[in-house]
Amino acid sequence: MQTLKGRFFATLFVVLSLLSAQQVRAELIATTGDANIAFLTPLKNGISELTLVWPIDRPTTERVAALRAGLASVVSGGTSSRSSHKIAKYKQLKGIRHYIETSRHNLMLTVSAPNEVFPETLVHLENLLLEPEYSDGWYARELQYTNPIKSTRTRRPEHVLNEVAKFLEYEPDEAEAEVGDGKFRFGQPIQAILRSGDEEVERRTLRLVNKLPRPKGKWELPFAKWAEALMGTNEEAFTLPTGVIHFADPDSTEMLILFVKAEEFADEADQVGTNVLVDYIGANQGSEMFRIIRQEMRAAYDPRSDFVVMGKKKAIISLSATVEAVRWPEIHQKIREIYQSVRSGKIEQEGLELQFGQLDRTYYRDFFTEPAWGTRQYLHEYPEGADGTIEIPLFGVFQTLSLEETAKNSNELLPPLDDFLLILIGGGNSPSDTMQSKGYCSLPKSTPLRYCLDVLSNAESL
Repeated sequence: MQTLKGRFFATLFVVLSLLSAQQVRAELIATTGDANIAFLTPLKNGISELTLVWPIDRPTTERVAALRAGLASVVSGGTSSRSSHKIAKYKQLKGIRHYIETSRHNLMLTVSAPNEVFPETLVHLENLLLEPEYSDGWYARELQYTNPIKSTRTRRPEHVLNEVAKFLEYEPDEAEAEVGDGKFRFGQPIQAILRSGDEEVERRTLRLVNKLPRPKGKWELPFAKWAEALMGTNEEAFTLPTGVIHFADPDSTEMLILFVKAEEFADEADQVGTNVLVDYIGANQGSEMFRIIRQEMRAAYDPRSDFVVMGKKKAIISLSATVEAVRWPEIHQKIREIYQSVRSGKIEQEGLELQFGQLDRTYYRDFFTEPAWGTRQYLHEYPEGADGTIEIPLFGVFQTLSLEETAKNSNELLPPLDDFLLILIGGGNSPSDTMQSKGYCSLPKSTPLRYCLDVLSNAESL
């Protein structure tokens, strides 16, 4: 059943597209208002970047995949004056890179290039967006790339977490939903974020944004703000079900054990504090999971924890290990013991300080060297743009956080492990009756993880 909000977005977007130009076959993805333009601190590695952000009208998995593939086919395809082959060689020669990302409400294109060639990169981007050449084969190829990798096939923790993230961010597709032909025009964005410091680049950015088309209609507010004003925020809960998802493979000699939880934090200090504790448990070779499960027990080659920031004060927390199938119950119990030990405050301060320093350096390095990373942090804090001084409170926490207090508050910062979802993929014995009593779903072969996520979520809602 399509939600009222989903019907509203679908109807409004069709109307706005028709208002723009009925003769144009390609669907126009654009806001009706002016883009909010932000100028962030330049990168420190000789790279300039520009991110354009468009609204996603219907955040379903199918719609998002189509938009991603459509934008990818535009920026990697040809123009009226250049073939896609010539453009690929041009990008390689100049060091130009494109990053396409999505969140629940935003489609983001980040373009980066060395400072000295960035002005001409913007001209090239303008030509791509205003004069795209469409190819059904090109779009089909890009759409294939966007298809989620079934984690039951690869059995890699990052692929499992990717499926979990999609479940949290996107609605399931309607059975009658139309895929469309992938012909999109990308016009006026709702935001443009520039990191350059070059006045000529700033002028060219303004010219590019102002030249991009927008729907012509009576709506004066930007699409996203107008929709929010009419419908309210009404965000779905950021939560995962508890219980066990089990994909049994009797022919496999290994088992992937993965705990995962979607967590919302009271403030940025709690977020960073929890992140440091999760890193202490299993993020790298200095972690407890590595020391015990990898070195002492020699039971897994990749014990790890993951802390995936999904939005402002939101993250996915995960613990995982791939182990010999017959030993999985033993290692599952050991992971629980390690987690509970840290949660109860049994923490070596020196080790916690090392993890905190590494996390601090990672944030600093990524913000000043990774083109798309800093933009994501900005969008988490300013999803509709900034009108005045730009501040990202998350970064300030690294100067004020007390690790002594973090260790003392570990019981409050780390959620109980019984609140996590347990995902098992591989061989070995089935989960015990006690484990299954908390909620259980056996994942059929060749079935996305969403199937069991929906089953357990619906069971909890009864």
